[in-house]
Amino acid sequence: MARHETKTCVRCRRDFECKSGSILLCQCQTVVLSPAQLAWIAARYDDCLCCGCLKQLRGEYAQQRHEARLRRARQHMRGR
Repeated sequence: MARHETKTCVRCRRDFECKSGSILLCQCQTVVLSPAQLAWIAARYDDCLCCGCLKQLRGEYAQQRHEARLRRARQHMRGR
């Protein structure tokens, strides 16, 4: 039998339905994340997150990566 439960997002504290027993039907499956993004999120949170927070964190990860690339480019340009 599929296991569904109401969980509280550890980031925003909103309740959502977790379908860990039917993971392909779970709300988190609607958010596409790369292995690097998953690792970055897993390093910060120990439990389930709602899809809204997953989408926000995906954006934060992308922003941090972009800023890191800009810093490296600036450093490279200063080194010339």
